[in-house]
Amino acid sequence: MNVTAKSFLPVHPLERMTTGELAAFRSALEDALSLSTPPPHHAPRETLQKRLDAVLEEQADRERIADRAKAAAHANA
Repeated sequence: MNVTAKSFLPVHPLERMTTGELAAFRSALEDALSLSTPPPHHAPRETLQKRLDAVLEEQADRERIADRAKAAAHANA
């Protein structure tokens, strides 16, 4: 996974991450946020939540793009 363990920062921008990398990053953030007491080396909970929100937004954008491409393909068929 292209995430630095210390701060849960992606190594490159979300829009450049593969679908698998994005899913792994989301999972790592969700796991970190699920801890009742995060380890001291984690970023603050608010920061992790903002990063998770950005990942969810990127995934939703990709899904919308895929849906539009499918609709266009069906319209042209």
